[in-house]
Formats: sequence, structure tokens, C-alpha cells
Amino acid sequence: MNIFSKMDNLVSLTENEKILVSYIKANPEAFVKMTSSEISEASFISNATIYRLCKKLDLAGLSELKILVSSSVGDYLKERTTLDFNYPIHSNETQYQITRTMQELYEQTVVSSLNNLDLEQLRQAASLMKKVPAIDLYTSAGNLFFAENFKFQMQEIGRFVNVPIEEYHQRLTAAASDSSHLSIVVSYGGRGTVIPEIVNILKNNRSPILLITSTDEIPFADAATHHLYMSSNESHYNKISSFSTRLSLLFLLDCLYTSYFKLDYEHNVALKMDYYKKISRIIW
Repeated sequence: MNIFSKMDNLVSLTENEKILVSYIKANPEAFVKMTSSEISEASFISNATIYRLCKKLDLAGLSELKILVSSSVGDYLKERTTLDFNYPIHSNETQYQITRTMQELYEQTVVSSLNNLDLEQLRQAASLMKKVPAIDLYTSAGNLFFAENFKFQMQEIGRFVNVPIEEYHQRLTAAASDSSHLSIVVSYGGRGTVIPEIVNILKNNRSPILLITSTDEIPFADAATHHLYMSSNESHYNKISSFSTRLSLLFLLDCLYTSYFKLDYEHNVALKMDYYKKISRIIW
């Protein structure tokens, strides 16, 4: 995960730690060249605050923080934009303006998704998919189409993913799950009644959970075995459409699929080609 996104996602920061985070984000180029004393003097905080923040970021110390700030600042600045993700287009815009705005929105969404992505969480989730006998994917509304696409991708390489759609079927699937099922749960903000209920059932059944959500605080986040974050630039409801959220979810599911695919790359390529050869023989 990009260190700036990681700082944005920290909870329970003290006021001085918040001041330090704000200073780093406002002055990243200067920060990496400063000593701890210079940072303390410039941001009016103590040296102890610097090292407490490093600890909360799971870093060894200031040197490691500087390295990560230096290597991450480019992607962080790319994500800073005046684009309104909720209302990106307006009634008086030309077709050219609309298409260029959508291009920028998609580019910013991918950058934001990458900045939020914890590569170790992604690797571990793909490895767990390889180990467990069963995979279930829970979501709702428009996200079901992306869940079905993920199911299709996995089936092309011989792996079935169960995507229960109707609410009772989702509850029943969760009730029948256990430690042999990886439960992938997609919920932007953890709202609604069904998804929290399903997560609670899965938690009680000790089913490992891969949670895919926004970076907002999710009430059942502690139930997750692994957690991936979507781009979170859109309002939950006050918007033209879920342009950014949809693309971010598709991006994460494709990253999950390709991470799984590469674990047995040659076998999966051969299997996929074999399936299509058999289908072609039947058709022709």
C-alpha cells in the first residue's frame, strides 16, 4: 500500500500525529531531506511523535519512512486532482470533454486503487484461494455482474466460484460454510442488513473472509482474514453513477484472478486452451 494511503487509513491518531501526517503530505519533498530535529521544529511536534507514527505504520524508524515517502510521492501526487468523482460531467459539456473526463476518471481510479493496494494481502489471498476446497463470493446490486465475471474467469481454468444471488441463498450458503470455504465479501461501506449478517455467520463458522471494501471504517472489518480496499473517491449515493467504484472493483478482482492464475501458470494456460479446443470441436 502506498505510504500516503496508509497514513490516510490510520485510526486513533493523536492530535500531534495528525499534525505530522498533514506536514508530510503537504511537504513530501522537503520531509525526506530533513533530520528528526528539523521535522520536529518545522511541524511543532516532538521527536517522540515521529517515532510513534513510525510504529503505527509498522516501520522500523524515520529512515524507512523517508524512503517510502520518496518512492510513493509520485503516485500520491498523481491521485491529487480537482476531478469531481460524483459529478464528473455537466450538461453543457461537449462529447470530447465528456470522453476526456471519463478517461481521467478511470486513470485516477486505477492510481487510487494501486495506492490502496496491499501487495502482501493480495498475495496471501491468492494463496488461500489455491488451498481451500471452496470459494464463495457475496455481494449485491450492480456488483453481482462483476462477481459473475470473476466466476466465469475462474471457471475457464477449472475452478468453480459460488456466487449466491438471492438473499436467502446467501444466508444459507454462509450457514453451510466452514474453515474449508474462503468467503469473499464485497461491500463498499458495510451498509445494509444482509452483508453484516452474513459476515457474522461466517465469523461464527470460522470461515476465512477476504473483505473488499472502501477505505471507510467498516463495522465488521475485524472479522476479515484479509482486506483489500477499493478506490473511495465516490459518495455512497450522491452521484451520477458508480463509475469509479465499479472500475476499482473490477481492477481488484482481475488482480486477484491473475495472482491466482500465475501460481500454476503453465497448467492454467494449458487447461484453458484445452477447454476451448473441446468446445470448438463440438461447435464445428
